[in-house]
Formats: sequence, structure tokens, C-alpha cells
Amino acid sequence: MFFLILSFVAVAIPYGLERLYFARKFGFFAVLFWLSIFQYSVLFGSEIILEDHLGQSLPNWVTTLGFAIGAFAYMTIGMTSFAAVVAALGFGTVIAASWFLRKLGEISNMG
Repeated sequence: MFFLILSFVAVAIPYGLERLYFARKFGFFAVLFWLSIFQYSVLFGSEIILEDHLGQSLPNWVTTLGFAIGAFAYMTIGMTSFAAVVAALGFGTVIAASWFLRKLGEISNMG
């Protein structure tokens, strides 16, 4: 559960910054955020269905396959968070560099 909370935070922070800084309702981080939410929903929904409703009546190999798909879903959730953090760092670097170069240009134009 701690992993899912950290993954949610890792995706939600760049999404929130994108909404506040760029004032865009749907951008790159919004796509990653809603993809992550979709993955959480599918993962939890499938676990609830396998555990509570169908888990007792299915053969062991089907249950094992369901848990393997669940493990893959956990990995993709982590990769979505990792992609969001890497992209946020890259975009942040570009924004900081453009701001620095603009300030440097303003200083050189003054003198």
C-alpha cells in the first residue's frame, strides 16, 4: 500500500504543478496522472473480483494468472510514476535554463 501511495504522490505532484504553473487542464502530466488512476482502478477491481467473488470457484492456474497480471500492473504503476518524475525533472530543467538565459540576456542588454 505504501508503494501505491508513493506512486500516486509521484504522479500527482507534477500534475498539480502543471495545472498551477501552465494553467492547462490537460497536458502531458495529466495523461500520466489519469493513466495511473486507470491502472489503480483496474488493479483494485480485478483483485476484488478475484479474491471476493471468483477466487474460490476458479482453478488455481487462473488465480495464479490473475495474480501475475496484478504483479505486472504494480510494475506498470511504478513505471508511470518513474516516467512522470523523470519528465518533470527534464521539463523543470528546460524551464529553469530558459529563465536563466532570458535573465542573462536582459542583463547583457542593459550594459
